[in-house]
Amino acid sequence: MNFRGRLIGVLVVAVAALAAVFFGHLFLFEQWRVQQERQLHRSKILGNVAHLQRLVLEVETNFRGYLLTEQQSFLEPIRLAENRLKTGLAQLTDLTAGTPGLQAGVGVLSARLDEFVESKQRLLAVIGAEQQDLVRSYVRGGSGRALFLTIEKAIGDFEVRIERELPSEPITYDSWLQRARWQLLFVESLGVMVCVLLTRAALLPNRTELAPNARPLL
Repeated sequence: MNFRGRLIGVLVVAVAALAAVFFGHLFLFEQWRVQQERQLHRSKILGNVAHLQRLVLEVETNFRGYLLTEQQSFLEPIRLAENRLKTGLAQLTDLTAGTPGLQAGVGVLSARLDEFVESKQRLLAVIGAEQQDLVRSYVRGGSGRALFLTIEKAIGDFEVRIERELPSEPITYDSWLQRARWQLLFVESLGVMVCVLLTRAALLPNRTELAPNARPLL
């Protein structure tokens, strides 16, 4: 191999090593991006569930306030909260559309919330018809409290599903960067070693060139 061919080989090896290091950097940063997006998606789902939980508590609190005082001012927050529950469930359905393991939990939670809202609407209609005895028996019998606890359980089960499908990875950017530095150092060191070995192999003279010319037989 002449000098020009060896020089081209060295350049090819150098470019290949640089490309390997570049794609190593790209792969590590892509890992970080995917992890951050997954954790952000997880936070959005948990935030939506916490919002639904607050709305359920708001409906229950205002409903009991209305039973105690019979003031109309407690009814408007109940209606607003019921509308927000429907909107929140629609948002939760959209957020979990790409996670099949969570869709069953959304269905259970949606059924429990629909049952909760319908029970309150029926009781408010009964109160308007002045049948307070039925409402008092509902409250004193613990049916309302049992339904509320059922929703709490459904929310707890759904949070367990979230932890299973989208586990928490409490790694900060600084800790990830420190780990990535060692990984990048390894990739770069490996690239340099491969480049050196291939360069030496390309620059070593060919054995056929070193061998003395064969003498012609007499």
